[in-house]
Amino acid sequence: MTQLINAIYQHGILKPLTPLRLSEKEKVCLMVTPIAEWKKELGALLCSVHKRTSKFSSKEVESDITKTMRLVRQKTK
Repeated sequence: MTQLINAIYQHGILKPLTPLRLSEKEKVCLMVTPIAEWKKELGALLCSVHKRTSKFSSKEVESDITKTMRLVRQKTK
């Protein structure tokens, strides 16, 4: 199960801001993206989608959003 969590980096340790649904000593793979960078990337993706909305039907827009979400998820793997 993939979880998107927020954490704070403090004294060399990443501390989740909310409890994690993990077993004790469970190994995980982390991809760390500063929130400012993540927001910038998301904003650029949303601008790209918004530019297209006037040209396409809502079904086509939904398809574009779905594709974009897949790209974002692939980046987080």
